[in-house]
Amino acid sequence: MSNWKNVNNWHWVDKNCLPWAKNYFQDKFIGMQVESAGHTVSISGMDECTGDVEICQRKGKIITIYDVAVKYSWKGVAADGTEAAGTLQYFEVAHDVEADEMEFKVTVKEEDTLKRTLRDIVKKELVPLVTGQLVQFRTDLVQAHGTDVHIPADQLGQAAPARESTPVAK
Repeated sequence: MSNWKNVNNWHWVDKNCLPWAKNYFQDKFIGMQVESAGHTVSISGMDECTGDVEICQRKGKIITIYDVAVKYSWKGVAADGTEAAGTLQYFEVAHDVEADEMEFKVTVKEEDTLKRTLRDIVKKELVPLVTGQLVQFRTDLVQAHGTDVHIPADQLGQAAPARESTPVAK
């Protein structure tokens, strides 16, 4: 018996995964923290997540198509107890953007020398952790939703038997 849903995984199938991605971007990043020279900075919240996230299948291949912008709030405490806060924004997290091509912006509220130090820790130490997890996003997306659009080979079944032709009456 053949697989009637999508014979040999040939036809285009897609699934919107933006709601899942929003949860992913919260769960994986909020609480991410680094310490440096007695200073601590961490991601405290997700302010926005917009764009598109889809997982697709065509001709037996799983394809990820996504382009999102995310903006996080961060908080920091300097070694002397001074607190700071700001934002970390990624403008384009996309299926065709490599880690070293990701553009981001780090801001700090009420900037002064010590708060600028905390902002620099976010840039130099927290951003590489976030970027690394953003690179992992594609793999996690496929792992979480790949079977929703792609039928594993062992479940495809057999092709339908060929039908015998019937002689045409003359």
